[in-house]
Amino acid sequence: MSSTSQTAPYSVASLLDKLSSQDSDYRFMSLSDLYKILDNKAAVISHEPNSQTNRIVNCILRSLADNNAEVQNLAVKCLSPLVRRTNENQLSAIIVQLSKTDSEIDDSLASTALRTVITSVPVSGSTGRLFITRLLPILLPQLRTSTDKIDVLVDLIHVFGSSFTQEQVHETQNALIGVLASGKGLVRKRAVGALGALSNHLQQKLWIAMMEYLQTSFADNKASTDKLRILVSVTGTLCSAEQVRIGPFLSKLVPPVITALEVDDDDLREAVLKTLDTFIELCPKELAPFTSDVITVASRFVRYDPNYAADDEDEEDEDGQMMDTDDENDEDNDLDDEYEEDEFSDDEDVSWKLRRSAAKLVATLIETRRDMLPQLYTSLASVLISRFTDREETVRTEVMHTFAVLAEQTDKYKDSTSTRRKRRMSDDSMLLETDPRVQLSDLSGKVFKILAKHLAKTSGLETKQASLTVATELVTVLTTLPAEFSSLVPTIVPAFNQGTLRISIITFINTLVTNHGLDEIINYLPSLVSVVIAGVDDKFYKVSSESLMTAENIVRLITEQSSTPADTAKYVRQLHDLAVAKAIDSEADLVVRESSILVIARVMVSSKPVLQPTDYQSDALIFWERLRNETTRLIAIKAIDIISLCPAIDVSWFSNIWVTNIITELAGLLRKADRSLRAASINGLKTFTEKFGIMIDTATVSGLLLVLRGVLLEDNLQLIAPTMHILTILVAKIPHSQVDILDCVIQLLPKSASTTITESFILFFSALAQQGQSSGLFDSLSKEDLLVPTGAKVLAAVVVHGGLIAEKVPLIKAIAEKSGESDVAAVRGSLMVLGEIAKIAGNDFPTDIVSTKLLFDKFTSANDDVRVTAAQTLGAIAASNVSSYVSLIISHLGTDTSKAYLLVISLREVIVYNSVDDAHAALLSPYVKDLWLQLFAVDYKSTSSANTANEAGGLRAVASECIARLAMIDPIEFIPDLSQRLRSGDAVARNIVITAVRFLFNQPREATSGGADAVAIEDSTSTDEVLTPLVEDFFALLQDSDLENRRLAISAVASIAHNKPQLLAEYLARVLPLLFADTFPRAEYIREVQMGPFKHKIDDALDVRKAAYETIYALLVAFAGQKVVQVDDRDLQLENVFDRAMAGLDDDHDVKVVSCVTIGKISETNTGVVAAKLDVIASKFTDLLNTKPKETAIKQEFERHSEIIRRVLRTTQEIQAALTSAESKGKTYPSGGSSDAKWVKYMVSVVPIAKNSTGSGR
Repeated sequence: MSSTSQTAPYSVASLLDKLSSQDSDYRFMSLSDLYKILDNKAAVISHEPNSQTNRIVNCILRSLADNNAEVQNLAVKCLSPLVRRTNENQLSAIIVQLSKTDSEIDDSLASTALRTVITSVPVSGSTGRLFITRLLPILLPQLRTSTDKIDVLVDLIHVFGSSFTQEQVHETQNALIGVLASGKGLVRKRAVGALGALSNHLQQKLWIAMMEYLQTSFADNKASTDKLRILVSVTGTLCSAEQVRIGPFLSKLVPPVITALEVDDDDLREAVLKTLDTFIELCPKELAPFTSDVITVASRFVRYDPNYAADDEDEEDEDGQMMDTDDENDEDNDLDDEYEEDEFSDDEDVSWKLRRSAAKLVATLIETRRDMLPQLYTSLASVLISRFTDREETVRTEVMHTFAVLAEQTDKYKDSTSTRRKRRMSDDSMLLETDPRVQLSDLSGKVFKILAKHLAKTSGLETKQASLTVATELVTVLTTLPAEFSSLVPTIVPAFNQGTLRISIITFINTLVTNHGLDEIINYLPSLVSVVIAGVDDKFYKVSSESLMTAENIVRLITEQSSTPADTAKYVRQLHDLAVAKAIDSEADLVVRESSILVIARVMVSSKPVLQPTDYQSDALIFWERLRNETTRLIAIKAIDIISLCPAIDVSWFSNIWVTNIITELAGLLRKADRSLRAASINGLKTFTEKFGIMIDTATVSGLLLVLRGVLLEDNLQLIAPTMHILTILVAKIPHSQVDILDCVIQLLPKSASTTITESFILFFSALAQQGQSSGLFDSLSKEDLLVPTGAKVLAAVVVHGGLIAEKVPLIKAIAEKSGESDVAAVRGSLMVLGEIAKIAGNDFPTDIVSTKLLFDKFTSANDDVRVTAAQTLGAIAASNVSSYVSLIISHLGTDTSKAYLLVISLREVIVYNSVDDAHAALLSPYVKDLWLQLFAVDYKSTSSANTANEAGGLRAVASECIARLAMIDPIEFIPDLSQRLRSGDAVARNIVITAVRFLFNQPREATSGGADAVAIEDSTSTDEVLTPLVEDFFALLQDSDLENRRLAISAVASIAHNKPQLLAEYLARVLPLLFADTFPRAEYIREVQMGPFKHKIDDALDVRKAAYETIYALLVAFAGQKVVQVDDRDLQLENVFDRAMAGLDDDHDVKVVSCVTIGKISETNTGVVAAKLDVIASKFTDLLNTKPKETAIKQEFERHSEIIRRVLRTTQEIQAALTSAESKGKTYPSGGSSDAKWVKYMVSVVPIAKNSTGSGR
């Protein structure tokens, strides 16, 4: 690079001289070399930049008029790097020269050059004003005659639209409207796109004027057909660009658009159908009143074929139902005759475009109005089926795609009013009458019959592909196959010989056998199995691997029966042997071998009636061989896992040698450096020893222990839990002489905080204690430094399971009675052990030995940890002795406010322990009401002064948790009371209730029992019904005058969105505006404080603002894309969410991060919202990336800056991925989408930043 920089000035001068050569090859090569230098950012083109650059500009502009086309094109290419090096005067000269009407440069080439300059120049306010001032007066008068000038204008708007003044926007708008009125052909079409790009920059006044123009123009009865077509196209384009702003005007725009269909012009009708498609897709709510009209239009034009002799009306009977034109008497008629022998050769017949557009309109309608599926079936399903035989293949495939969408949406169908219907109706048959699944089932026979003919005859490949897609969707949705399905299966075998259909056919078979029982498809098994066998032998690895997975499902289907019939057992044997052959075939593709190994394992676990023990042994040897092969190790481990986890597998079918070999091989893999391989190996060992532990000999155990000890010494938290699980399984075989493994495990106790790891330690030491080693273990574990929470739990398990309660509890109690300052650790540890013993022993705990006096005395300890541990121990003892202790704790809570925090902690232990199931809850039920009243009776204000600062801070949180858990024990009794208390005039009382409600909503959607933190809920549906009014009352607290309460309320909404979104769905329109209001900084909450000589501003509402942004994002995650609850994207107010997220990029660091994540989520949910603002995003992201920390910044500021850089880059990737995905599906955006000039330049600038970020380890 340095040499290039030094020689560039001289090279450039020489190259410029050669541009005057008479030889075009010299000129071309000189321009090529010049381009390389200009494109090299490190190259210095002159020691006097201005003079040299001026000369380069003149030479390149002169080359644009060269008589050689290749030189001209290369000169245009050189403009891109050149304009990045020019100053404003030079740039102005380029613009003037390229925009001259009397220039020697060809107009089309000059326009191309101008577009290159516009999209390449660095964007700034002054540059934008320069381009607009210079170009707009020249471009606007020429718009009516030149498509090139319109293209230049579109690029100018895309890149510098934000620099337009409203006067210039108005002037441009009028000029484009003038083009629509008097322009011709392609010019007007380009003007429509330009108006779409300009619409993003129209202020409301100009936008309303545009809407009024459209309404007035549509009302003109004398408007020509061409003008109507342009007006319809403009309306659709504006809807694509500004779907939110056009919504209120659609009630007046849709009727004239639909009326335009009455004009006998196919081009106009096609434009109307496309525009209606856009309306339905982007504005489904606003189009709801016109849905019946749209259905009528779609039904009419799907059948529209005026030049075809057959009349669709003739195919309907008197009741309006489609007649079956393919009955048994017409079996000899070829389907192809309908659309091949009668096919028109008239090139002017474009009616097929209308049918195709109408089919697309129906597909969009189905996707956006799933709630109307019953009506859509009644009105459109039969019409679509009638066009399966359309004479144009593009129409056929589009109609089939639409029907596939109909079937797909039927599978997802959830009647949004089903709950209300069930309350109103007692007769289930009333629901079934309009069940789309029933409607689809009624039509499926006719559909299968037509599809079978398409696959059997000489239909085009696209038609056959579409037929398979429809068939796959149908077998997914249908619960019962119609009789006509039998006509489809025989066509599968010959169709499989067409290579491009093989994947689709295998997918169809896989879907069929996955969704239907053996009794339905048993007659088709010979054909299906023959196709799958052919697929497994296919040379293309994707076909082979998919066929193997299908073979597995066929085997599972056959062997699910209690007894496998002999005539189907042969298929299991065939498929099993085929998979074995592929697994041992060294020439087979790796993906195929991996698939075959998994298939063998899954066949083994499901084919006991068919396979013999010798088959299991030979298959097991294959796994061992594959385990020793470097390329198939991971998949072999997975296969071994599958058979190890299967209860039906009998270990006697396998030899001891094989078990030893597998153990040895897996243990050896634990020494490898590959982390994923080691994790798979340790988990494989865990499941394998569970299954085959009785077959492992002592010598193998000794060798395995050495390997496992090495794993434990690594301190790898990912491997500790499965390693301990293995040791627990082998505990009876661990030689007493190998105490070093125990020492190694004991040393890990203080480092283990994970629940999973702690549980594994408890199980291991409990197993050892039951083996008679409890006394020695007690001595080893009772050291003070080990009695952290994990060590205490382990020691308690040893005491209980080793039968040492009577012997060791008095000893532990004696240590707990100590009161010296040097004994704090021992006292705390012994109290923890006593509490854990009480939890495990339950009623067997000797309460007569450990008195309440001892524990209450510890409440006055000078050490905070000792006090809290004593409270937890009291709660643990009381949990299993409710009748003896709970009343005592309640009475103390009512009289001794100084110990309120500790007593509430004890109550929490009691409530948690006794809410795991109904049996425990019944023991607590006599005291629940008293607990509820006493928790609310505590004076939390006075206790704040009576307790230490830490205790006062935690009291309300613990009390709120207790209240929430009590509410879940009896929701019908207590939740209405909570709702009343939300209206309390006391801010502290509201704080308690808000925190409790937040805890309620933090519970998972399906509460489970069996864990300490589980909540017993008998009927989650009935609980949600009780919570619903609480949700509605809760929203008032989003405007609470107390900032902390408001923050808690906002975060509680996020909890609802995450755990119980169904409760929130109908209130989005109310909640979102309240959240938006809290995303604005408010001056009344900003105060100035003096810190030494400096003044700082503190925003007291910052935490509220952060919570609001986080909750908005939580709502997006819960509802976007209708993944959890059916909610229209417009209910999420994505435009407003996007605006607030963009504003958040100028806020506090945490708000910036959440805003970036939110923008990325919006791009995934509705790419159009982001696509319309790419220029704004590019500008803001560029500012964030270019921001540098101050030289005096501290470490945390550098870390925050790095986090923002990473987040912006990640969001950029998400936006680009969303744009690419949408555009690959045919979506277009007025802004240009991923080709938007500003966005493209931003993406180019991001590349080096991303590389630097990656290179620096970020």
